[in-house]
Amino acid sequence: MKGMVHAAAGVLGFILVATFSTSTVISGLIGSPEVIATVKTAIFGGLFVLLPALAGAGATGMSLLGKRQDPVALTKQVRGPRAFMSTLLIGVPTAGFLWFRASAGTFDTLYYGAQGLELALQAFCLVMIGLNIRDGLSLRGRIRMPGARGPSVNPRDGGPLIVTDLPALASSDGKELPNRSVLALCRCGASKNKPFCDGSHGLIGFDSAPSDDRSKDEILTYEGEEVTIHYNRLLCSHAAECGRRQKAAFDTSRTPWIVPDNAPADGLAEVVKACPSGALRLSRPGEAPAFSQGDFKGITVQKDGPYRVAGVPLESTPLAQGANPEKYVLCRCGHSKNKPFCDGSHYDIGWSASGP
Repeated sequence: MKGMVHAAAGVLGFILVATFSTSTVISGLIGSPEVIATVKTAIFGGLFVLLPALAGAGATGMSLLGKRQDPVALTKQVRGPRAFMSTLLIGVPTAGFLWFRASAGTFDTLYYGAQGLELALQAFCLVMIGLNIRDGLSLRGRIRMPGARGPSVNPRDGGPLIVTDLPALASSDGKELPNRSVLALCRCGASKNKPFCDGSHGLIGFDSAPSDDRSKDEILTYEGEEVTIHYNRLLCSHAAECGRRQKAAFDTSRTPWIVPDNAPADGLAEVVKACPSGALRLSRPGEAPAFSQGDFKGITVQKDGPYRVAGVPLESTPLAQGANPEKYVLCRCGHSKNKPFCDGSHYDIGWSASGP
């Protein structure tokens, strides 16, 4: 409801300002003095509709943005007050002056100077409101972010994952999910329209910052005669694909939990390829650790679990040591200590996508 009020107030403000400027130009070019006076009277009265609309858009916008501190959100919070205050402090007195002069039939240098000021102010407000509408649509995943090119995933501070040009969106059982050029995917765990964002992050005050007590960012090396496995726990989503495929080599009940010599080299290579988070890499003697991933490119939404991403770059997020920039797992439950990445917390809390 709050989102609808915010959108309606913003659009109303834009339409009013556009109507004021258009009617001013047309009446000034072809209108009689009486028509101009009528237009000026209407504009002065219309300001007392415009100001509440701008105030309503600003108040609901601040509430929807919550604690967000990303550049787009911060810029939106500046533009709204600028449009409101300039209208209140400059627009109202100027409109009153023009109304008074036009009603008296006085169209002199002072009148046209004030008219130029009013048109400039209206142009300024149209730009401020228009940019805020654009950015609001991009934050909700309705349109592409300015400058976005090609597939990408961009986590918004305190908000959803904004995904552009995604090759495929599928469930863990292979079912295709609705996809479009720009998506907003929920990562607070509270949306009632999962996996898509419905603005719930603003209502619950979602904190997207990683925790100080998350796993250490370090690469552990497990050497074998033919193959060495490189592992970063910070990247691991604990999907357990390794244990399911090569239990003898990957067994969390022992120390060390990875013993490369307990499995054939080809089997270990398949494990690294199947690892959804990119936490595992493999190297052979004389070679550097290498990534491995399958042919699928897109996002797979795990049942009651995270987003598995393959072949889509992650934007605006520092990567851990040894991370694959196009193969990673992102938190969907909102409880990971390593946001935006999954750390398996959904298992620990028994999170369900169908829950509240």
